[in-house]
Amino acid sequence: MTHNQGQFTNRMDSAIRRNMGKVILILTPIMLATLSGCVQVTAPDKPIVINLNIAIRQEILYKLAAASEKVIEENPEIF
Repeated sequence: MTHNQGQFTNRMDSAIRRNMGKVILILTPIMLATLSGCVQVTAPDKPIVINLNIAIRQEILYKLAAASEKVIEENPEIF
């Protein structure tokens, strides 16, 4: 590649970059305007319910395990 070809390529690259920026600046608001009508945020009709049975069950099992260990230690003859 000769020196002139390199300069030509560099000028083309910089022109493309400048024009790409302009294209992005022009297309971004147009794309946002077309997509903004598609998104709707509304509150739900029913309240949001979070099920916490897992945490409660784990706590009960942990307490039950501790209580059973205590009973076994106090009454080793059961087993």
